[in-house]
Amino acid sequence: MAAKKVCVIKGDDASPEVVIPTVEILEGMKLDIEFLWLTTGEEAIQKYGEGFPPAAKKAVDEADCALFGSARDPRITGLAYLRWGKKTYANFRPVKWMTGMRSPLKRPEGIDFVIVRENLEGLYPGREGDLERLEPLQLTDLMTGEILDTSKKGKFAVRVITEENCRNIAKAACELARKRKASGGKGKVTVVAKYNVLVQSDGLFRRVVEDTVKQHPELTFDQMLGDNFCQQMIINPHQFDVVVIPNESGDAFSDGAAGLVGGLGLAPSACFGEDYAYFEPVHGTAPDLMGKNIINPTAMLLSAKWMLDYLGFEEAAQRLEKAVYRVYEEGKHLTPDQGGTASTTRFCEAVQENL
Repeated sequence: MAAKKVCVIKGDDASPEVVIPTVEILEGMKLDIEFLWLTTGEEAIQKYGEGFPPAAKKAVDEADCALFGSARDPRITGLAYLRWGKKTYANFRPVKWMTGMRSPLKRPEGIDFVIVRENLEGLYPGREGDLERLEPLQLTDLMTGEILDTSKKGKFAVRVITEENCRNIAKAACELARKRKASGGKGKVTVVAKYNVLVQSDGLFRRVVEDTVKQHPELTFDQMLGDNFCQQMIINPHQFDVVVIPNESGDAFSDGAAGLVGGLGLAPSACFGEDYAYFEPVHGTAPDLMGKNIINPTAMLLSAKWMLDYLGFEEAAQRLEKAVYRVYEEGKHLTPDQGGTASTTRFCEAVQENL
């Protein structure tokens, strides 16, 4: 078999400080993976005159998947292409507490669920403009029955949710719930949306998820309004298994969920389409940490763990995950955000030692 090809995009600010050592750890595991380092972003603009040059796009298209850091502007670093160009519609964001993680909760033991966020639609494609452009549509407010006054100065944003993508995300969630149940999980899918107010769009999302779960009698279904989910996530996070949420609210709620176990430094993610995937930490570029060698590499390392699973290196994925969690259990080489004094470099060295 040919080696798997992985495109690596370092990202901006402090992001390369976690991407580079993560790839070094993966290379040290002696897996049949070829890593292709892409030049994108500001570096590519200076060298080629554009942030995502044709050579980078070609490399992405020819690779099996991509490992991505964090970017200030997704349009010039390749993230926009990895998401919308490659149609990676399902964003998995795991929330799992392990011994040694600095959770603000009194009893975080057993928190283990995955938010499955729709990754392509909603508001994030950025279809916006001047309010006056909506005048020909004569839009009616659901609550008042009044026609929208477009004579005022203002802006609009269009939120689109399609039945096709609802079904895609629902299928991905069900498949994940089935896989987790086979490993001892709850086998439960919870849909979260504002279907009481956004009756058409979020109502469609809720109905399609429910109908899809019904096709899997081994799974159970639950539904929850977004505001209720926020409080239930704090009061009783242990009730959740796989949670399906539309794009923008899924983005916000999953960041909040990361806080349950210790923050964004612990939050990995994986984005899947029909024939492509990319893997990135949930956190941003952390410009305030740039050059200090203290950014937590856990989210990046656990994103790499999901990548190894995707590429078929399941045993290596489990070894990497266990090595990361062992660093927390030992508690000697934790980064400052987790109450320690270790550098990013020392944390990664500890992971290598545990491998």
